[in-house]
Amino acid sequence: MELEKEYKNIFQYCMYRTGNKEDSEDITQETFLRYLQHTEYHIKGQERQFLYKIAKNLCIDRVRKNCADPLDETRVSDNSENVVQHVSLRIALSELSDEEREIIILRYLNGESISVIAGLYNTSRFSMGRKIRAITQKLRNKLGKEDVF
Repeated sequence: MELEKEYKNIFQYCMYRTGNKEDSEDITQETFLRYLQHTEYHIKGQERQFLYKIAKNLCIDRVRKNCADPLDETRVSDNSENVVQHVSLRIALSELSDEEREIIILRYLNGESISVIAGLYNTSRFSMGRKIRAITQKLRNKLGKEDVF
């Protein structure tokens, strides 16, 4: 695994968890420091899951400390159609559980494989695939669209 390739995904994940660029940069760096310091916990083939677990715990700590909104409006462009879509999606995402929202972020924002996500939640790929389909259907129903994802 090349750590440089993973940096972008971990940073993006942290941005959606914390909503703050500076915090996300700090957390991403801290994630990789802890990852490198704790090589005794590395399991071959599960390095990404370990990185995400570290990042998740650091984000939870930071959000608790800062009480930040994980879906910050500052990331929306000035295009009015884009703003409406963003607000609609934000409302729909806010109605999901924390776990469902995190799964959607990992799958569709970071492009993580179902295997990686299943590993994070200690479930089978088959079960996680069904869960992702159910969550995306829930979002489609809330948004009244078929082409959300």
